[in-house]
Amino acid sequence: RNSCERRGGSDDADAGRVVFGAVKFHASGREDMDVRMAAVVGGAGAGRPFVLEIVDAHHIPNDEEIAEAVQQINGGVDTPAWQDGFYGAHESGVGVSHLELTAASSFANLQAETEDKVKHYGCLCWSAEEQTQASLDAVLRRDAPTPIVQATPVRVMHRRAACDRQRAVLRMEPKSLGGHWFRLAISTGAGTYVKEFVHGDLGRTVPSVGAMLGCRTEILQLDCEGIDFGTTAVGDTGTLAEVEEDQKRKKVRGSFPS
Repeated sequence: RNSCERRGGSDDADAGRVVFGAVKFHASGREDMDVRMAAVVGGAGAGRPFVLEIVDAHHIPNDEEIAEAVQQINGGVDTPAWQDGFYGAHESGVGVSHLELTAASSFANLQAETEDKVKHYGCLCWSAEEQTQASLDAVLRRDAPTPIVQATPVRVMHRRAACDRQRAVLRMEPKSLGGHWFRLAISTGAGTYVKEFVHGDLGRTVPSVGAMLGCRTEILQLDCEGIDFGTTAVGDTGTLAEVEEDQKRKKVRGSFPS
């Protein structure tokens, strides 16, 4: 939210209001808007790190104010950031595990770690042919990386360069739900188009789950169940002195659902 402090007289409703200035939100990667962020891999508190940059900050929050902000974001003092394994206890559908002051170097580290992360997904799938647990295990269960080639997906061709991308699906674990339905837990490297890996994207992803099963396969729900990052830390917690050194750019970091 962009705003400026108004220092009017006593009749001014906004007099004395603390205004933080321009706010920039930097997240470690992103998901499609219909993908839920779960707190499964890594346990409660797993999520997507972010850095919140506040330009021309008028006030540096203390620990109590940061804790209060977390409570407000999560919908109340006694309400956790996650319910039933997912973030979004707040009516807005957003939750955070924590916030803390951090040094400006956190933003650089946040971007540097992007290519090192491993993402864990849960996929609710439907196949044109009925599947059993045995048939799914025979084809889809994989404990070793499966290399795939993904041409630029049809749904993003208007904003992505046309090229073939070499990716790897690191693990697959199917679970039959009966008949045509099954869940697929997979782990991938950064940049993998998971939806296209399931349905094949008109043959533009090779191989795909549909190709492996030999029939049309669709994905109905996609959940990001956790993210493992490389050895690069998101950033060291900044001391008050470090933060005060840079009066024009203030950053707060934490983790949130995509």
